Amino acid sequence: MRKSTGSLALAAAIFLVPSHTPAQEPVHWEVVDDIRAEGFDNSQVMESAGYLADVIGPRFTGSPNMRQAQEWAMARMTEFGLSGVEKEPWGDETVGWEIQRVSVHMTAPDYQMVIAYPLALTPGTGAPVVTNAVIATIQTPEDLDQYRGLLDGAVVLSTPPMSMGPRFVQDAFRHDEESLGVFETEGVDLLIRRHARGQLEQSTFRREGISAAEVEAFYKAEGVAVVLAASIGSDGTVYATGHATTRSDRTRAGVENALPTLAVATEHYNRIYRILERGLPVTMDVEVRVGFDESDPSGYNVIAEIPGTDLADEVVMIGAHLDSWHTGTGATDNASGVSVVLEAMRILEAIGVRPRRTIRVALWSQEEMGLVGSRGYIRHHFGEDGVYTPDHDTFSVYFNMDNGTGQFRGVHTQGNAQATPILKAWMAPFQDLKVETISQFSNRGTDHLAFNQVGLPGFQFVQDRIDYRARTHHFNMDVYDKLLPRDLMINSVVMASFAYHAAMREGTFPRPRPQE
Repeated sequence: MRKSTGSLALAAAIFLVPSHTPAQEPVHWEVVDDIRAEGFDNSQVMESAGYLADVIGPRFTGSPNMRQAQEWAMARMTEFGLSGVEKEPWGDETVGWEIQRVSVHMTAPDYQMVIAYPLALTPGTGAPVVTNAVIATIQTPEDLDQYRGLLDGAVVLSTPPMSMGPRFVQDAFRHDEESLGVFETEGVDLLIRRHARGQLEQSTFRREGISAAEVEAFYKAEGVAVVLAASIGSDGTVYATGHATTRSDRTRAGVENALPTLAVATEHYNRIYRILERGLPVTMDVEVRVGFDESDPSGYNVIAEIPGTDLADEVVMIGAHLDSWHTGTGATDNASGVSVVLEAMRILEAIGVRPRRTIRVALWSQEEMGLVGSRGYIRHHFGEDGVYTPDHDTFSVYFNMDNGTGQFRGVHTQGNAQATPILKAWMAPFQDLKVETISQFSNRGTDHLAFNQVGLPGFQFVQDRIDYRARTHHFNMDVYDKLLPRDLMINSVVMASFAYHAAMREGTFPRPRPQE
């Protein structure tokens, strides 16, 4: 189917005097002034973020929480006066899975409540499992024989201890002139290169010559009851994403054929491991309950738009993924992005814009499992593998938000150098907010990439990292308290302005070459 704060506002009014921009790329200064006034004086971005993160909570694709979030988003869009609000299937089926209860304890030789979370799409234990813990770390096929006959009924520690030490560097960063300059000249994310996730010595355990599926098959054959793995992170933060053996079989049968597998806080995992290394027995009490929702196996994106006028068949899109992992409440990843794009649409509707092109917002599902929702949308609307639809020809540009709570500082060009003068012109009204960097870095981790892969222009903004990498990105502490209201207000205003200018400009937006 074709679908066609008061002080900040005052600063905006003082600043909004047209500066030099390329003659061929006009800036609609009066509309930007209206956008800033509405976005800073009447913002609803934190109301949206708070409802998503606090009331609904984590939103694993297909889960009851995700279905509730999609219905809430459609009601919100309708409330804002948007058109064409719908929940659109993207074609693949997925199992609805959710955590209902997790209880992990060491009961001997000492009692400790253990911080741990099941990996996504792991089965439950069926009942509390009270049994001995055993180290069974398998890195190569040669490691199998030493554990044969020793694991029946056990809780297995499947990875080595995670290195741990004091954090001598802060968790949260804003970009400075140096890091932004390196984005511009070298296309390198200097903060990630220097600080990673805050613990440079930590790395995920990797096997050689044996797959995760083969290791799990061995554990099952030996009668293992529960598998534990050390999480990266520190101070009780746990990093938990998908179960390695069910990522390619997202069915109930696939989940129930796996073993209950949990990521454990580094400090707690290491303590249990050290006690076992002393030759002392450790007793664990583990219960995991999960639920399945098989009422509708289809995956959906949520879509709405502001109709265009003389170029209504041409489409500008903004978007963010609505799904999240299951341990935190999906606040910085990605209630922040969802709330910003919803707020951008609310602002544009509130000030009564009449764009030439249609402005469409998309809230994607199953981004966390490989951009599945956005790729499905593109496959249905624009085609794939070099075979494209007429809508591919009339598409303009896509802007995405998915890098935490930090404010926009510029745009990653994704190798589309022809877009540079356009993006520079559109950033000109926001230099007072430090939005001015043209980055040569190609961000390859979120939904704009799905557009680039079919030769359509899609962009992710440069954002201040804050503590996204160290504390919230796929961690259990991805919660509302980590959101920065002023940053999200700025992002909403910039997103609204970019969408409006894209909808009003003359000519076709420059396109990149299709990327793999």
